[in-house]
Amino acid sequence: MTKVETGPAVIDLNGKRILVAEDDYLLATDICRDLRELGATVLGPAPTSFYALSLLGRRGVDGAVLDIKLHGKDVFEVAEELWMRRIPMIFATAKEAEEIPPKFRHAPRLGKPFDRGELVAMVRTILEAEIVPRVEPMTPPERKRVPAGSWEERLALSVARSMRLP
Repeated sequence: MTKVETGPAVIDLNGKRILVAEDDYLLATDICRDLRELGATVLGPAPTSFYALSLLGRRGVDGAVLDIKLHGKDVFEVAEELWMRRIPMIFATAKEAEEIPPKFRHAPRLGKPFDRGELVAMVRTILEAEIVPRVEPMTPPERKRVPAGSWEERLALSVARSMRLP
């Protein structure tokens, strides 16, 4: 069991499943490594929303670290799914809080660049929270399904395979 000292408390993520959606390879590698060193099972890094949603699947996830822009496209489709499942998330982004839709503004925002201590503290905060607040009634989002075997799916899977950590 790996524990990392983070100030007055020790954080242990052993058994926790964390989704990471980040398109910057070096930053994604650092985030995933840091979370794994704390004992987390990391899903990702996911360089696209499509890949993040496929990683999410039907498995249980305890939390997520999301970049707001993945290859120029918003990640709010993933945030919507996490919100519906009441999974806490962190937006790791250089974007301002005003650029986040109002329904997701309750989620903590970790400004880039950030250091490991900030990431660990924020992950601890979201995992210790009792429940993710909902500010309005939800209707399921309309999802554009990508046909199996389509060029979009093959491209996303190819990009994801190229970003896998050794």
